[in-house]
Amino acid sequence: MDTEQQTNKGGTHLTRIQKLREEALSASHKYARIEMDPNWSTKHMDKSLPERKAHALAMVLENMPPYIGESELIVGSRTIYGPFNGPDRDQSNMGFCAMPDYVNQADIDFFGFDGGKMSKGHYTADYGIILELGIGGIVARAERRLSDGNNNSNQIDFLNSVVIACKALSSFIYNYASHAKKLAKSASGTRKTELELVASVCGAVAWEPPKNYHEAVQLFWFSHLGLLAENHIFMNYGRIDQFLYPYFKTCPKEEAKELTGCLLAKMYDMADMYGGGMDRYGGQHNITLGGQARGGGDATNELTFMVLEAASELRLPEPEISIRIHKDSPPELLRRTSELSVSGLNCIAYYNDEVFVNSMAAAGVDLEDARDYCFDLCQDVTVAGRGDYFASSMVSLTWELLEHLKSCGDGITYEKLFDGYKARVISAVSNSIGTYNAWEEAVLEFNQGNAAPFIDGAKSGAFPHSYCGQSPMSPLPLTSALFHGCIESGTDLARCGNILAHKGAMVMAPVIAVNALAALKKCVFDDRIYTLSEVKAACAANFAGHEAMRQRLWNSPKWGNDDDYADQIAKELIEAACAEITKHRTPRGGVHLSGIHQPHPVPTGAATPATPEGRYAGAPIPVTLTPENGTMKNGPTAAFSSALKIDPKYIQWNNCLMLQYFSSSFDSADGAKTFESLLREYFSAGGSQHQPNIVNPEDLKKAQSEPEKYRDLVVRLWGVSARFVTLSREMQDEFIARFEGM
Repeated sequence: MDTEQQTNKGGTHLTRIQKLREEALSASHKYARIEMDPNWSTKHMDKSLPERKAHALAMVLENMPPYIGESELIVGSRTIYGPFNGPDRDQSNMGFCAMPDYVNQADIDFFGFDGGKMSKGHYTADYGIILELGIGGIVARAERRLSDGNNNSNQIDFLNSVVIACKALSSFIYNYASHAKKLAKSASGTRKTELELVASVCGAVAWEPPKNYHEAVQLFWFSHLGLLAENHIFMNYGRIDQFLYPYFKTCPKEEAKELTGCLLAKMYDMADMYGGGMDRYGGQHNITLGGQARGGGDATNELTFMVLEAASELRLPEPEISIRIHKDSPPELLRRTSELSVSGLNCIAYYNDEVFVNSMAAAGVDLEDARDYCFDLCQDVTVAGRGDYFASSMVSLTWELLEHLKSCGDGITYEKLFDGYKARVISAVSNSIGTYNAWEEAVLEFNQGNAAPFIDGAKSGAFPHSYCGQSPMSPLPLTSALFHGCIESGTDLARCGNILAHKGAMVMAPVIAVNALAALKKCVFDDRIYTLSEVKAACAANFAGHEAMRQRLWNSPKWGNDDDYADQIAKELIEAACAEITKHRTPRGGVHLSGIHQPHPVPTGAATPATPEGRYAGAPIPVTLTPENGTMKNGPTAAFSSALKIDPKYIQWNNCLMLQYFSSSFDSADGAKTFESLLREYFSAGGSQHQPNIVNPEDLKKAQSEPEKYRDLVVRLWGVSARFVTLSREMQDEFIARFEGM
C-alpha cells in the first residue's frame, strides 16, 4: 500500500513521519533481528589481533540481514545482536554485544586476560570525515599512510584493520542497495519509485562521498550503524546541524524536512531494547544543536530549526537534544526550544556556551576545539572526532565521606573532620588520575613496540587491563577512521590515537555528601543534639529505633535552597576537588578536565547505605547537583542560586542541574516565555547547564495504572530520557518522588 493511503484507526491519513513514529513505538522492525551465529570466529586466522578484530566486524556487517520498512526513505537497522537475555526469546531482549571471537589463546597468554568484545562507548565520531571523503576516500587515506614506509608493525596492523573495516561497511551498504532493488521489483506506484531511489542512494554512497542531502543523511546513518556494530552501544551523533548543513542546501525544503524526520525516527531504532546496563532506556544517543562555530560566530542555521521541528512532530524521548546557547544565538532558538520543553518534550537540555567555552579555554583547551564541543552519553562534554574525554577518574564524594567517618571519633571538631575529608577527596582524585596516567603511559609504550610496561603493570595491579572498557586488546578500526589523528599517526583510538590528548575526570554523588556534612554540622557540632558516634550507629541500623534523630537530620539545611549553611560546604568541597583535577596533565600533554556527575539514581542508591542526612539505605540518590528528593523547599530559583555559588571556572567537562517543574506553572499563553526568561536569567548570571522536567505529577500516577493512555509521556531521568510507561516500577516511583515536598 502506498504510504499516502495509510490511515490510522480513526480513518485519518497519516503522514510518512507519523507512520514512522507508530512503527518506531511498536518496534515493528524487531522481527528482523537475529542472534549472531555462536560459531562465527576469526581467532584462528593467521592475522594480527587488530586485523582479526576488523575481520570479526566484517563478519557482522556483511551478514547483517537488511531491513527496510514500508514507509522508510532513510534505511538501515542494526539486526544482529548477541544471545537473548533471560528465559524468553523476545527480540527486544537480546544482547547488545555481538562480536565474533577474535581473541585467541596466544593473546590471552600475552595480555593476561581476555579483553575482547569490549568498548567503553561514550565516543562521538566526526561524521564529517566520511561525508567529505566517502568510504573509498578513507580507504585511500589509510593505504597512502601504509605506503609511506615509515610504519612499525603496530601501525601496519592498524592501518590494515581500517581498510578491512571500511570495506566491510561498504559491503553492508551495497547489501541495502541490492535489497532495495529487490523490493522495488515487487512494489508498485509511489513506493516502487521510492525504493528505486533508495537503491540508487545506497549504491551511490557505498564507496563515494555524498552529492546531496539525501545521500549525506543516508551515509551518516549507515556510518552510525557501523560504529554501533563495533562498539555495541553509547555512540553519539555530534553536531548534526553542522556536518549535514552543506548538503542541506542541495535539497528542496519540503524534501529536506521529510528526510530529516525520517532520520530522527531511525534514531529511535533501539528504544525497545533492554540491556546495556541501562534497563529499558533504548540507545540514548545525543545530538548537539546551535552554539558557536569552530572558527567563531553563531553556528545556528536553518537545519537546526528543522531538526527541532522533526523532534516536535515525532515527540519521542530519543534522540537526546542538547541545545547550546550563547549571547549571539538567534533569540528564536531558545524561544522555540522553550516551547518544546513546556509542551513536555523532556529530552531537551540547555548549555551555556559562555561558561563551557571559556572554562575549557582557560583550562588549556584550544579555543577552536572549545567552541566545537558537543556531548556523548549523559552530559559529558567532548569534541567530535577529536576528543575522547570519558574518563580518567571517577571519585564518589559520598563514599569517600562514609569511609572518612569510620576514622572520626566524638572528640573531633567539625573543622578537623571537614579538612580531613577534603584532604581525603583530593588524595583520592590525585591517586585515581595517577592510575589512569600510568595506564596511558604504558599504552603509549605498547604502541612503540614495548609491551612490557603494559603487561607488567596490568598483571601487578598497578593499573587495570582496561580503563572504562578501553583496552589495546579491543581495537576500534572503524571508529578510529572517523577520528582525526588515528590514520595520520597509524594508531587506534583504543590505543590513544586521537588528536586531542585531554581527558575528563568527575566527582560523583556530591549532593548526598554535602547534605550529610550539613546535617552533621548542625546536629552534632553546632546544636550538640547528638554525638557523632550516635549518628553513625543510627546509620548502621538504617535508623531503626532512631526516627526522631532521622527527622532532625533530614530537616537540617539542604543543598538547593539558596541556604549558605549547606551551599558553602558544596562550594568549598567541589571547587577543591575540581581544582585538583585540573592540576594534572595526561602523558600526551593534555588537560584533565573536571566535571561533576551522578547518573543512575536508583541502582546507585540501592548500593549505598544509610547516610547522615537522614536518607535510608537503598534510597535513590540525586542526579549530579539536583536537590535530593523531598528537600527542594524554595523553588527552582533558589536551586539556581545554589548552583551559581560554585564558580564555573572549576568545571569544564560536565555538570548538571536537573529540576522538576509542575506543568501547571506554564499553562498560560505566556508559559513558554516564562520558562525562557527563567533560563535566560540563569545563564546571564553564569549558570552552565540545565535539564528540565516539565510534567503533571498526577499524570505520572495515572500512567502507572493506565499505561496505555500515557504512552507519549516523556521524562528525563538524568542525561537520558525515556517514555515513563516503559520504566521499571522502582524508577517510576523514584521519578514521582522528585515532586514530593516541592
